[in-house]
Amino acid sequence: MPAHFNEVIPNLYQIPLWGSSAFLLLEEQVTVIDAGWRGNGRRIVKHLGRLGRTSSEISHIISTHYHLDHIGGIAHLKNNSSGKVALHEFEVQYVQPGEGVGLPNPVHHPLLALCMSPLMSLLKPEGFSVDLPLEDGTQMGQLGGMNVVHTPGHTPGSISLHFPQAGLLMVGDALQYSKGKLALPARLFSDDMGQAADSVRKLAQLDFDVMCFSHFPPIQDGGSRLLREFADSLE
Repeated sequence: MPAHFNEVIPNLYQIPLWGSSAFLLLEEQVTVIDAGWRGNGRRIVKHLGRLGRTSSEISHIISTHYHLDHIGGIAHLKNNSSGKVALHEFEVQYVQPGEGVGLPNPVHHPLLALCMSPLMSLLKPEGFSVDLPLEDGTQMGQLGGMNVVHTPGHTPGSISLHFPQAGLLMVGDALQYSKGKLALPARLFSDDMGQAADSVRKLAQLDFDVMCFSHFPPIQDGGSRLLREFADSLE
């Protein structure tokens, strides 16, 4: 397999994009989880081709939250497949055309947010319709069963995805992982750090071995133990 593919577990690939990642679940049909910045939809389709699959096989396009580095490629994927777009119900109003709300600036510092505004305009993704609004406890069938876990804090509608049979937890940006240590999401880009800590405690109640992050390499073994230790340290 080419070096730019990381097969995390059988049928799950982490695809590095500029500043983020997409994840491809390759079963009878294809599920895409997160889609990078605007323009990365085409890159994801190319990666699918290298894995012997096509965009016509995409059944679901799931977003862990509405930041630009996660939803930018969704419109391209939706327009070139029959995939159903799914994200938390709270965030539907911010991504669908005609809702009149618009995406919030992700930077929580007034001066930096002002500096970020031109970049947001440049990288603003095409709008897309949402087919499957998700909520805490929504269940889907990927990898033998997928449970949606609402994990607000980074954004109000952030979700994590738990696959009990596969021993897998995908946390999006709910956590950071660097040099063998877990951390809360970056304060500069997070709405509510208290909620973020509560979400970590919630995730620590789950059982899994492998934990995937949008901006970091996965933990391949002992993920739930590490998460529980980190959650305990937040007390």
